[in-house]
Amino acid sequence: MLYNLFKTLHIIFFTTWMAGLFYLPRIFVYHSSSKKKSEEYKTFIIMEKKLLNYIMNPSLILTWVFGLSLVIVNNYFYATWFLLKFFLVILMTAFHIYCAKITKEFEKEINTKNHKYFRLINEIPTILFVLIVLVVVFKPFD
Repeated sequence: MLYNLFKTLHIIFFTTWMAGLFYLPRIFVYHSSSKKKSEEYKTFIIMEKKLLNYIMNPSLILTWVFGLSLVIVNNYFYATWFLLKFFLVILMTAFHIYCAKITKEFEKEINTKNHKYFRLINEIPTILFVLIVLVVVFKPFD
């Protein structure tokens, strides 16, 4: 019963976290093309902050809490597939932190990157997401 509860909550929160990680870099694409001090620019700042603070950050934390709860309940600490997944989730978390940094740069009006850069990094969470799902489903090396 506890396992199913943790698994359900983990799936819910990683889904909302991923939604934010897919959407925030896409907002950056359009934000980087808007003129500083314009109403559009200010609107993007509000959108980014709310997405990050109200959806992404809580989802990140709760994904980690319930994911680690699953690890403890199932004693996955030494499973090779889990260590690979753990590494990929750390990379996803680093990307999240990087997006938070970019949000601050936009807020301070010091962003120097263009829409092409943001279109490129927009693919990072997709690639990590696919790899994580493949590792969890197929459990390679075990």
